[in-house]
Amino acid sequence: MSIDQGMSAFDQKTDISQIGSELAYIIQADKIPNALLFSGEKNTGKIKRAFEFAKTCNCIADTLRPCNDCLPCKKINAGMHPDILQVSLSEKKKAISISQIREIGLLLTAKPNEARKRMVLIEDADKMNVQAQNALLKMLEEPPENTFFILTATHTPTLLPTILSRCRQFRFCPPSCHEIQETLVHQYGIVPKKAYIFSQTAGSDLKKALMFLNLDADGKQIIERDWQKQRTWIIEEIIGLVTSQNESKIHRGLMLAQKLSMDPDIILEAMTIINMVLRDLCVFKYSPEKIVNLDFFDAFKDISQMHVYNTFLGWVKDFHETERRLASNSSIRLTLDRFFLKLSMV
Repeated sequence: MSIDQGMSAFDQKTDISQIGSELAYIIQADKIPNALLFSGEKNTGKIKRAFEFAKTCNCIADTLRPCNDCLPCKKINAGMHPDILQVSLSEKKKAISISQIREIGLLLTAKPNEARKRMVLIEDADKMNVQAQNALLKMLEEPPENTFFILTATHTPTLLPTILSRCRQFRFCPPSCHEIQETLVHQYGIVPKKAYIFSQTAGSDLKKALMFLNLDADGKQIIERDWQKQRTWIIEEIIGLVTSQNESKIHRGLMLAQKLSMDPDIILEAMTIINMVLRDLCVFKYSPEKIVNLDFFDAFKDISQMHVYNTFLGWVKDFHETERRLASNSSIRLTLDRFFLKLSMV
């Protein structure tokens, strides 16, 4: 895997810089805990931080940050270090099993091959079943020499209290939309207006913002799907749906539902875009300068003049009902038909 991808609790909310400082102090003081728990929402940098910590512990440069040039750093970056062990959730399974933990336990009976500090990374540790957690607990109670565990989790209440009590805890908070916007501008060279639009659309998810911009984490162009073009198409369809004055808009709504339902992989992202359109319509009535989709300002102005505010609130209510139905595994096509027909009937 590429990198880009008994302790007292430290469970307060901290930003990334605070977490980095705390981890750097741990290494500098040579007081590396037997186990650390990185908790927080997905795409908040937990796994990347775990690898950074492992590199810093083993970097030949002996600095508070990995040099990324020495052999240990290069091996960890390439996912080829023999002493960086990982446990992750299988695509076909809903839980990390006891057999996966026992397999790690067998590897830990031997001393580290070459690392000063061996890392065992357990991704989605909150997805371990009870048997797996109990097996891990025995390792945490009698940890192997020169070995530390890092657990990442989204929902810590599913972890046994005895495991939590043995981990030093770090809570990863998602970056703000403004922070993502700054990252897009300064790190990826996105023009400020576009960075604003896509950082707001993606919320606190840098990975999603980059996806909407057709970029990967390294800033390289993604060719599988043109999300910028897809976004424009979805917004134009919604605008056409609510501005048409004839019966053809019912047909238009049904066609939009059909096209989206034929590609279920894009439903969540499409709903994110539609949600922001409806949000902008509500905001435009009173604070037009605060809309997100600035490139459709004139169209939203026209729509705002065509409908009363309560109409937009009704659309938002219908949208959340549609989200609920989709989450409950209702038929995608029928659910979208219902929603777009409601938009077209005003």
